[in-house]
Amino acid sequence: MAESLLRYQDAGSFRWGRLVGDAPRGASDTIEVAPLLTNAQKTSELLNALSSGTVHEEPPFRLPASSLLSPVTSDGQLVCQGLNYAEHSGESGHHLRRQNLFFMKASSSLTGPYADIVRPREVELLDYEVEIGVVMRRAVTGACEVTDETIGDYVAGVVLCNDVSARDTMFGASFLQWFQGKSYRGFCPAGPILLALDPDEVAETLNALEITLDWGNTQRQSARSDQLIFRPAETITQLSEIMDLAPGDMILTGTPGGVLAKGSPKVVDILAAHLMADETRRDALRAEMTARTTFLQPGDVLRLTMRDTRSGKLIGGQETRIV
Repeated sequence: MAESLLRYQDAGSFRWGRLVGDAPRGASDTIEVAPLLTNAQKTSELLNALSSGTVHEEPPFRLPASSLLSPVTSDGQLVCQGLNYAEHSGESGHHLRRQNLFFMKASSSLTGPYADIVRPREVELLDYEVEIGVVMRRAVTGACEVTDETIGDYVAGVVLCNDVSARDTMFGASFLQWFQGKSYRGFCPAGPILLALDPDEVAETLNALEITLDWGNTQRQSARSDQLIFRPAETITQLSEIMDLAPGDMILTGTPGGVLAKGSPKVVDILAAHLMADETRRDALRAEMTARTTFLQPGDVLRLTMRDTRSGKLIGGQETRIV
């Protein structure tokens, strides 16, 4: 049976717990948590201890949601998919997706679901991306074929994530620095919970998730997981031919349409004309993009949710402020 796992601050360190009752939406919520008796320091260690039946619970207590940390620890890899919803692919100028797009994000970008997002001084085109994070259950050390029938052997659960992105770094820095533009500290709010799934629950659940993102009082993104172009089973199969994956690693499955940075013929022309002139390209992109939209500014608030479409149940909500 699915369990809502979380990690929270405790006397200068952290503890693991299980959510009892309703999931939080924002930092001002109060939740009921059953602390877990475990020595696990990593997400992978907790998942292993739970599967072996060596974790016990203490009596539940009330906890401010503001104490929650990312349930995914920073020892794991963050592997990301791009342009994996048709609407986002189209607004970026790629209307027909034939291949999976992969990139990496530093795990040190992980932060809690209610932590402030610091806009770096050099960044003007700060953007959001609500995503479903898929957490690995087992190691992958060679090529394998993963199907809906076997994906439960590989995937442990899902996490709500925000793949915060500095577009002027991604497209304006030397040779298009996606890794840098995605990897500033605090650029991956995750949580509030890790929905840990039994193997036989994984395939169905991965097709029954809905994510949303509101910027201020306006909903900007909304999508269902069954709209993904490249599904998790196919994605893990392809990744297995390229790289090793370890328990606790997370695959961010891509964001739907509604991001602030959108492709246009003018943007394509700027990239093509100034590929080797970094400052010229960056300044031209900033001018073109800010002429069409406002990017995230200090004081802005983002609210994200993830729900189970079968029951409508809220799996968790994020609330973060740009500073």
